[in-house]
This record gives sequence, C-alpha cells and structure tokens, in this order.
Amino acid sequence: MNRNLFLCIVLLVHSLFISAGCGNQAAAAVEQPKALEPTSTTVFGERLLLYLEYPHLVRGSPARFLAHLSVLQDGEPVRSGSVTLEIGSTRLAVNAPRREGLFTPEGSLPESGRFPGRLIVKSEQAEETLDLGEVTVHASAQEAAKAAEASAGDPPPNAAPFLMEQQWKVKLLLARAGPRALTRWLVVPAEVRTPEGAEAVVAPPVAGRLLAPANGALPRTGDAVEAGQVLGWVEPPLGAADLAQLQALQLEFDLKSLEVVRAVNEAQARLDYATRERERIAKLREPGLSTAQALDEAERNLSLARTDLESAGATKDSLDRMRAERAGASTNSALRFPLASPLRGTVIAVGRMQGQSAEPGDELFRILDASRVWVEGRVSEFDLHLVGPSSTGVVTCAALPGARFEVGGAEVGTSLKVLPTIDSVSRSAVLRCELQSGGGSIKPGMLAELEIATERAEAAVAMPLEAVLMEQGLPIAYVMLEGELFQKRELELGVKDGEFVEVRKGVAAGERVATRGAYVVKLAALSPTSFGPGHQH
Repeated sequence: MNRNLFLCIVLLVHSLFISAGCGNQAAAAVEQPKALEPTSTTVFGERLLLYLEYPHLVRGSPARFLAHLSVLQDGEPVRSGSVTLEIGSTRLAVNAPRREGLFTPEGSLPESGRFPGRLIVKSEQAEETLDLGEVTVHASAQEAAKAAEASAGDPPPNAAPFLMEQQWKVKLLLARAGPRALTRWLVVPAEVRTPEGAEAVVAPPVAGRLLAPANGALPRTGDAVEAGQVLGWVEPPLGAADLAQLQALQLEFDLKSLEVVRAVNEAQARLDYATRERERIAKLREPGLSTAQALDEAERNLSLARTDLESAGATKDSLDRMRAERAGASTNSALRFPLASPLRGTVIAVGRMQGQSAEPGDELFRILDASRVWVEGRVSEFDLHLVGPSSTGVVTCAALPGARFEVGGAEVGTSLKVLPTIDSVSRSAVLRCELQSGGGSIKPGMLAELEIATERAEAAVAMPLEAVLMEQGLPIAYVMLEGELFQKRELELGVKDGEFVEVRKGVAAGERVATRGAYVVKLAALSPTSFGPGHQH
C-alpha cells in the first residue's frame, strides 16, 4: 500500500474517534440539568427577622428550606425551639435548629399552584407566627426553570452581601426609618458651678483656741451639717483682770437671777390674792352686800396681776435661755464664742485642728450646699435672638452619659436666664439655668452642654444617628434589601435631634437601616473575601 495513502487512512480514523468523543461530551452536557438559583423571602415580625431560602418548588419533588431566624431586639440567633412551615395544607416541622439560628424543614408539596405560607416559631427567646405571603409550587421542572430564569437579574448597585452568620457574630441591629417630630437645637458649651449663697466660710470673730462642740468632736470633711448647728467654739485668751471682771459679771448675773425669781413669786402671790378677792366680792354682790364698783375694781386688780405674772415669766424664760447658753459657753469661768453653720450642707474643707489657735478671718470650715447648682454657658450675641424666657432645652453632662435634664421640668429652673451684658472680647452673653443636683451626681466643675430648642419640624423620614457612617467626608447608611444583602446609600441629612436625624434623601420611609454593626457591614463591602467563604449549610 502506498505510504501516503496509509497515513491518510490513519488520520481519518483518528479524527473520527475525536469527533465521537466530543459528541459524547456534548450529549452528557445536554443530559446534565443546570442547577437553579434558589429563591428567598425576608420577613420582619414584631420580635423576629426571618430570612428563608428554598429552591423553586416543583410538585412532588423534595425540597429543603433554610430558615435563618434572628431576634430583632438584640441581634442574637434563635438557638433553640421548634419551627413549623405551613404551605397550604402541607406542614413541615423541625424540633431543633440545625445549628444556631438555622432551622431546615424538609419535604415535598403534593399539589401545584399558589398557596398561603407561614412560619410558626416557638422558642424561649421569642414566639411568633411569620406570614410568608403566597408561595408558588410549579407543575414541572421546566416551569420552575423558566421562573428561576425570569427572576434572575443583575445585583443592585453598591450591593454589600453580609451573611446571617456574620450578622449574628456582631449582633447586628436594624432600625426602621419613618416619620418623626424633630427639634433643631442650639448647643452651648457650659460648666456646672456653685450658685451664689450656696457656699459659706465659717471664721472666728476673735482670736483664740479652737475647741470641739458639746458632742466632743469637730466636723470633718464630708460631714453633713444643719443651718445653725454649732460646729465648735473659740476660746480667747484671758488675763487675771479679765477673769476678775467675768467673775463680777457672773455675780451680778446671779443677783439679777434672784431678783427675777423673786419678782415671779411676788406676781404669782398677787395673782392668787386678786383671784380670791374677786371671787369673794362676786359672792357678796349676789345678795346685794357689795357694789358693782367694788366688783369692777376686783376684776381690774385680777387682770393687772395676770399681766405682771406674764411679764415676770417672760423675763424668767429669757434668763433661763441665757443661763443655758452661758453654761454651754463657759467652763471654769472661761469665755467662749460659738461657731455656727450659716447653711445646711456638707463640710468640704477644715482649716484647723482642735486645740490650734485661730485669728479673726481664718477659714475654719468651708460648707457647700450641693442640693442645687448653676449650669452656665456663653451664647454668641448673634444667637441671642433664638433664646428667650419661654425657650425650652436640655442640660447634659459629659460625665453622665444618657442623663438629660429638661429646662422647665421638675429638675431644672422654670426658665433660662441671659445676663444683660455682652463680653467685649468673646462677643457673648452668659446663659444660665438652675439645676437640682440629683442626689449629688452633678457636681460643680463638671463639663456640660445646654441644648436650646430653636425650631421644631415634622420629618417625613428620620432614623437613628447611629446608622450614619462617614465615607470620604460624606454621610452614608446601609439599607437591608433582603436578609443577606445590603445597599450603600448616600444621604442628605437635615435636622439632628439627640439620637435621631432627618433624612431628606437616600432612605425611604419603611426601609431598615443597620445601626449596631453598620461599620462592620461597610468593611465587608470594601473587602468581602475577608468575611468568610459564605454559607455552609
């Protein structure tokens, strides 16, 4: 056989084998059905969030449903309990999660059509029935494939996948945007200070030695004292002449005391006599043995005797009080001067110890009434038109996070006061309100802020300020489109009111935005591969 002819036959046979192999592979590819993308449903209940994934359902074909369940209040996965999936008359139940947050009821649907669906959750964490709407069961695989192809589409712009498992790790929380009444605030940096008349210094009137009060101990820093309470005594040094004079005064005082006692006794005796005399004349007057003039004179004498006794008694009472004071102030003929607290409060400084000498004007005790404080800030003269006696506001302290004290409420003065002078350097005026100290939690020297309400607005859309992130200097938020898909939205913000902010553009009413954990969603969107390979059901 010709060599060239033989080579041609060999090549022809080889090509036929190759063609046959390719044909078999093509046939296998045709016979291999293409896997369909699953469909999903996201349902927000009152207590639970459901993200349900399942294949396009075909009548009579087995299907597995992946029910991801989160607790809306704390972002935790549902860790225990049972789930019952109802589609029409079919009930598919599981008594425990496959793993934390994931329940997988399985089964087949005997009929094709559109049926109402719901998921019944019973767990220690929450119990709720979630409405799934209408669930479609296709009559054939070809019909399911057409439905899957029709539902397929390109992902939305700025999409950020974030799996439920990732959400549970950061305990992601969501907030629903919606209408809210907001207030625009003028924020004034302020400081807590001691009001006028709420702090006092106790100083000795004369030079002398500091002695303890009757209870035997001087007050110490932190002790509470009452107005008029004797904190201690000052005993001035006395010479022999001073002691002799004191003894002479004491003797004179004792003699005066005796005179007062004698006057009281005499007045009492005159009163007793006048009483008996009036009774005697009254009895004589009845049978006509005495005159009306005599009875009137007896009554006059009785009235004078009563007046004399009252006067003498008042003098004796005054003398007794003076004797008691001298008894507390004098021992062994020494002269002492009391040191009384001018107000009720707390001792915040003690300048001398017992037995030490003090001079007039020395600070022995400093007392602070901490029951009220002033909160003062400076407001620009160009903002003064926004503040008036009827203005309302809120006081906050940096050291007391979460505490807000309303101006005009029970804890703050009835109004804000603007002092009538403008500082020529800062071009500002002092803004002040009086604040109850709340049991001493608000202390002089604390940093504070005065937030003055200047404008009220009804925002069509508002959301928590926690949901707002910054990207290249612009505000953004992440909106949940479905259970595991978020979308970055650029925002146009309006009025800020405490923990909420008006959204003029970027988020619609009713949409859910990520709050706690939103920054992690942003990181996942920037680097999705660093947040795990995805589901492992």
